[in-house]
Amino acid sequence: MSFENIASNVSEAQGAINKRSPIPAYNQLIEIIYQQIKNRDFQPNEMLPSETELCKRYGISRTTVREALRRLTLDGVLYTIKGKGTFVAEPKLDQIMIKIPDFYEDMAERGLKPDVKVLEVKVVSATSLVSKKLMVPLDEKVFRIKRLFLADKKPYVLERKFIVCKDCKILNSFPDEDILSVKDQAVFDVLAGRCHICSEYAQVTIEATTVRPDEAGYLEVPSGSLAFYVDLVAYKKDDVPCGWIASIYRGDLYRFKTKINNYSLSE
Repeated sequence: MSFENIASNVSEAQGAINKRSPIPAYNQLIEIIYQQIKNRDFQPNEMLPSETELCKRYGISRTTVREALRRLTLDGVLYTIKGKGTFVAEPKLDQIMIKIPDFYEDMAERGLKPDVKVLEVKVVSATSLVSKKLMVPLDEKVFRIKRLFLADKKPYVLERKFIVCKDCKILNSFPDEDILSVKDQAVFDVLAGRCHICSEYAQVTIEATTVRPDEAGYLEVPSGSLAFYVDLVAYKKDDVPCGWIASIYRGDLYRFKTKINNYSLSE
């Protein structure tokens, strides 16, 4: 079941929590709030009902409400002001203007020696966010790969990649082994990010962010340092996602630029 189909499984009554549904209650509440914002029942910068009000309205626990609000805040849909409440974030404008360069080629052109360190490879169950990004059912098995990109031994980018298990025949061919220890060029290409056989195109968004405490050690910068968050979803020929990459680029070492053709100052 895709994330987009969650709404149809919430309840026949719009805006109600279906407690018999296999979809977790917090995920149902996420979809309800998404739809309310989409329908402009809540305007940008408008405060949502309090946690207590949401509990009463939908007959769910405070823990469930907090989890839904937390995930929506992480997605940038909501924001909180301490002591006041939770508010609807301003919608972000999408501008198609930047190409993400290949890390190896980019660093080599700068005269630096690029390298990648694979920190983790695990098979995990899709969370609600992964489910949304990859359009797979909750708890679908996906590969989670954490990598650190370096140039001249200095960390530049921390990346988390999620690949639908059934879509990656290369990694699936080693189900009972420690993938990190496999000496196979095809496996290395997947882990190093040099394998593109499963994807046809990708959609990318870039936002300003700050480095979290769990990321600071890898990137060797203080927690709270400025950074770029790059979100990339790779698609197969049938427009179905096969991979999602969430990367943190050090703000002190990276910048993105683009070229505008036929630009006029009068525009």
